[in-house]
Amino acid sequence: MKKVDFIDQTLRDAQQSLWGFRMSTDMLSPIIPIMDKVGYKAIATVGARGVIVTMRAFKEDPFARIRLLAEGLHQTPLRGSFWAWNLQGWDLEPLAAVELWIKRLVAYGIKSFWICDYQNIMDRLSYLVGVAKAEGAEVIPALFYADSPVHTDELFARKVRRLVEMGGIDAIHVEDASGVLTVERIRTLLPAIQRESKGIPVEFHAHCNIGLAPLCYAEAIKLGVKTLHTAVSPLANGTSLPSIENTISNARRLGYSPNLDEEALRAVSDYFRKAAQEKGMRIGAPLEYDIFQFEHQLPGGMMGTLRNQLAELKQEQRLEEVLEEIVQIRQDLGYPVMATPYSQIVGAQALFNITSGERYKVVSDKVIKYMLGLYGEPDGPIDQNVKDKVLSSPKAKKLLNWKVPEVTVEDLRREVGPGLTDDELLLQLLDPQGEVKNKLNTLYGNTK
Repeated sequence: MKKVDFIDQTLRDAQQSLWGFRMSTDMLSPIIPIMDKVGYKAIATVGARGVIVTMRAFKEDPFARIRLLAEGLHQTPLRGSFWAWNLQGWDLEPLAAVELWIKRLVAYGIKSFWICDYQNIMDRLSYLVGVAKAEGAEVIPALFYADSPVHTDELFARKVRRLVEMGGIDAIHVEDASGVLTVERIRTLLPAIQRESKGIPVEFHAHCNIGLAPLCYAEAIKLGVKTLHTAVSPLANGTSLPSIENTISNARRLGYSPNLDEEALRAVSDYFRKAAQEKGMRIGAPLEYDIFQFEHQLPGGMMGTLRNQLAELKQEQRLEEVLEEIVQIRQDLGYPVMATPYSQIVGAQALFNITSGERYKVVSDKVIKYMLGLYGEPDGPIDQNVKDKVLSSPKAKKLLNWKVPEVTVEDLRREVGPGLTDDELLLQLLDPQGEVKNKLNTLYGNTK
């Protein structure tokens, strides 16, 4: 019988999507030895943004968690992540901080990296892939799906060609963060990607925002995808990923068998269900089909952020207006992929447009930098009228000559704290407050 492998996302994307990164090290540590027995191809752990939340919510040393995971997993690789744009926040930052992050994670035992990138800033991506490979790690860049008039199969094929031509990659991670990929579309999309991958394995990762992901997983198996990203059932569905239990059942019906110890898997699932009930945490459940999701394409995590921001402004009732504005901003900006950092850039601008009472009256630095091409060439054309309005502002004129600063680790250490170790420096960079934040803004040349 043919085999299918699984990347476990319970500790990363699943808990991000359903719990907002509120899984403490104390919660996950007892189950690590059992997870190691399941037979996952890899177990994913949180990246820099998840680290920031755990630092603030639980007062944890994030490197202690990474050490615990790496030392507790004897059979299963631990997969970390990094972004080509930055270490933390949503702005473009120097490569030095990301490079240091990669090297420290490898030193602690992470030998596999998922890279969040959209093939728009290939120079940065290529450099960081080289850093990870030089450290002996495997690299799996992400190809994020978006539904729009410009996101054709040929556009995605070109993105894959860029990755293959860059070299050094071990697999391609195809992700639908918004959960809007349909069975009909995947039948043309995946073959286009597979043709251009030149034998490089393709992994598939999708979210269940409107219930389509399990159907797409079954179709991906039929199309020859051998590695799927799932979570155990208590942290699956909703805005999370398909459950591994349901995916295994469907795979068997299609003539595939999992390389898993299913008794250990049941123990993991039972553990997280009990933990969720004891902690009062949300247990994932299927969501209804919602056509509006195809228009705004906001990921589940960003939806929660918007709700919180509106609540702070005492304008919770305006969520629908903000989502409608997101639809328009996506079109204005050339349909950026609605995943980090673009989903945050678009979501924040929608909030400004609605709460200020005038479209693009208040504009973030990030929108200006996006329009100046500093995030790379957009996938689609930017609306010229909107671009003219934004780039004629005094703030935009200050940023016309802005470039990502060429800053070394020693520059960062000198600015933030000359006596800091690499780990201490990273902790400061990940959670800048007060004086440190001001120093970094000066060093990075930001207008704030």
